[in-house]
Amino acid sequence: MKNNFIAIFALIISSCSTLPKEITNSECIFPTNNTYPGGLINYPLDSIKSDVEENLKLGDLIFATCKSDSQLIVLAPIPLSYKENKVQVTVSNKVVASIPLQNKAYRESRIEIQNKSLVNPPEVMQNRIKEEYIQGQKAKNTLTRRGSKQVMMNKPLAGIISSEFGVRRFINNQPRNRHIGLDIAATEGTPVKVPLKGEVILEGNFFYKGNVIYLDHGDGLVSSYSHLKSKTVTLGQEVSEGDILGYVGSTGRVTGPHLHWEVFYLGIPINPEIFLKELY
Repeated sequence: MKNNFIAIFALIISSCSTLPKEITNSECIFPTNNTYPGGLINYPLDSIKSDVEENLKLGDLIFATCKSDSQLIVLAPIPLSYKENKVQVTVSNKVVASIPLQNKAYRESRIEIQNKSLVNPPEVMQNRIKEEYIQGQKAKNTLTRRGSKQVMMNKPLAGIISSEFGVRRFINNQPRNRHIGLDIAATEGTPVKVPLKGEVILEGNFFYKGNVIYLDHGDGLVSSYSHLKSKTVTLGQEVSEGDILGYVGSTGRVTGPHLHWEVFYLGIPINPEIFLKELY
């Protein structure tokens, strides 16, 4: 079992494998179906025997499985770049189900940043940016067995949603990567609280993200918190729901104080709002 887990983890990082992973959330308490790019498939397969799981595929999506009563639950994050209008579930290359996907329109966002070095970083900053990117990639692909019984989250702070997940961004009229987090604007110094228990797996001061913290919630669920004024946790620290992680700031590439909150499942960024116990 340990060797299988290590192999699966390596494949997730290196090749975005479709190999299924059985997670330890025995109650399968995940958000309901949000079948759009940036969402999460939560699909029950009735009467599927456990011995066919190794031959189970969900199109070209990365996915995990968990068991609930007689059902096998398939959990798959849908990348923002996904273009298909359905996903076929196959067992030994035989189609057993077809999951329709929804279209979702994401708006454009155009902002101006006066500090040109944050828009087009100088050559001297490139090694730092590359190293921070590698650290972030490693953190978001963390897969540990924590056996979480519940993954729904509280909002990490009270504030105004200033930029939604999935926005198509233009900075100083230059097209940039899609917005893979949720921006919550608040007064500088507002406490940022842990939305779900976990472990601090990365913290630092990054060129783009400013003061940032990554939390591992277990079973492939990871979250990050950027642009903090200051941090109150340390690497390796176990944190509980409601603990203070840090305080809202404007560090890194920003136009004002806010929290940039990201949620990753199996290494794929998905809309944090689908994990909220209460939307606002």
